[in-house]
Amino acid sequence: MTELLVTGSNYIVKNASITATLVGLGIVSGLILDALILSAFGVGSQTDAFFTALTVPLLISSVFAIQGPKVLIPVFSEYFRHDDNAAAWDLLRNLLTTALCALVGICLLGVTLSAVIVPPQIPGLESKTIAAAVWLSRIIFALVICQGLAAILQSVLYAQHRYLVSSSGKLVSNILTIIVVILCHGRFGIQAVAAGMLFGNFVHVMVLALALSRHNFRYHWVLKPSDPKLREIFRSFRYPLAGHVLGESAMILQNILGSFLGSGNLTVMRYASRIVQAIAGILLGSVVRVTLPLMAKHAAANDLRAQRRTFLESIRLLTIVGLPVCVWLILAAEPLVVLLFERGEFSRADAVLTGLLIQFMAADILLGRLVSITQTLFYANMDMRTPLISTVIFTVSHTVLAIVLVGLLGVLGLPIAVCLASFTTAIYMIVKLQSRFGPVGWREMRDFPFRLAATCAVAGGGFAVGAKLVTLITVSYSVAKVLGVAMPTAVGMCLFIAGAFSFRLIDRRLLLPMWRRVS
Repeated sequence: MTELLVTGSNYIVKNASITATLVGLGIVSGLILDALILSAFGVGSQTDAFFTALTVPLLISSVFAIQGPKVLIPVFSEYFRHDDNAAAWDLLRNLLTTALCALVGICLLGVTLSAVIVPPQIPGLESKTIAAAVWLSRIIFALVICQGLAAILQSVLYAQHRYLVSSSGKLVSNILTIIVVILCHGRFGIQAVAAGMLFGNFVHVMVLALALSRHNFRYHWVLKPSDPKLREIFRSFRYPLAGHVLGESAMILQNILGSFLGSGNLTVMRYASRIVQAIAGILLGSVVRVTLPLMAKHAAANDLRAQRRTFLESIRLLTIVGLPVCVWLILAAEPLVVLLFERGEFSRADAVLTGLLIQFMAADILLGRLVSITQTLFYANMDMRTPLISTVIFTVSHTVLAIVLVGLLGVLGLPIAVCLASFTTAIYMIVKLQSRFGPVGWREMRDFPFRLAATCAVAGGGFAVGAKLVTLITVSYSVAKVLGVAMPTAVGMCLFIAGAFSFRLIDRRLLLPMWRRVS
């Protein structure tokens, strides 16, 4: 494979932009799907059953989607660095076949045990809702097969530094799900959403396979479970697997605690989480996603200096994007939810509560991604144990905090517990990073945090001015909902850009090459 010419921040910014655009389109389509679901079914027993049914299948699927690249990207990066594509394709064929057999077994086991898995998650809901959740769970478990295979194919594309097709999965699957829901929800009810998700994810796998075929990969059945490299991958996967199950158990804990807080609270909390994670995934998640392949490339070359430099560049970009996003989300939470979801059975009171939960959860956008960026150094060097310990710390602290805070604050205790647990985990990872890789060069950032804080303060003031201007305009309620988000955001964004130049957060010299290319 032709050697990639990558220069640190240019590589990260360019590919993070591609990833963010495609993931962003996927998130927008997901929000449209969410609005369609809420408009058609409202907030109640049907949606509680649906989201409960999604919990365990998505927990299993997300193990492959999130943790798979952390193991597979360093492995395939090593092959591609030595231009050994033939060996890489042999390993991929064996991996896909073995994974398919395992995923089918997991799917069948999940279908069989749904009646045992689902009821303990929602002990406080009615028996009719529990029965509906069990039936939906049996349908949705097939997602494990599609998303597991997709994660493997995406990892190989990332290792080749191919981000276009590998980042478009949500967009493809959501569009097809929307079509199925529109056409079938009147006849099949909430089951149409489950069927649409299965169809969309199947097409996604086909698209990824087609993309790899254009790079000379041809699949045929190869089953060699005793292959040493395959066994090494499975052994490496132990720690991410255990860590992910622990980390995602937070969702199950939310189901259990939320089921005792009254009907609809579980759905509201889930939608608040989805909005926060969607926004984090568009911008900050893209930085994390493109950092790991670059970090793995440097680790394969045993270039510790380049790894440290990449880490600092990623942290700088992460905070430049993440802090203003957190400020914006805190200020825009309620009008954003009103704009997206206040229609049909979703009331203004539901929107207010959802917005409040988002505000308390906003800090996790930056803290969670800070932990993820720190973990890339360990994954790139095939150290899977340290990230597992950090996940254990998160899980224990979150469990204790959630139980205590829900008892004191009700549903507001859930997002506060998440943020505090992420803060604790971030501290641990930074300490471990310093002890394992030595000084990473924090002094190079010097006054950067102060300049960033000043820029965000200016942007926050701009948002407040924009929100005040909206109240002075007399328009219809539908237009007012749009202006309530658009005008403050536009004013805040303009002042953020102006502040970024005024406080030298952005170096004007970096824009000169871009300007010359355009002109």
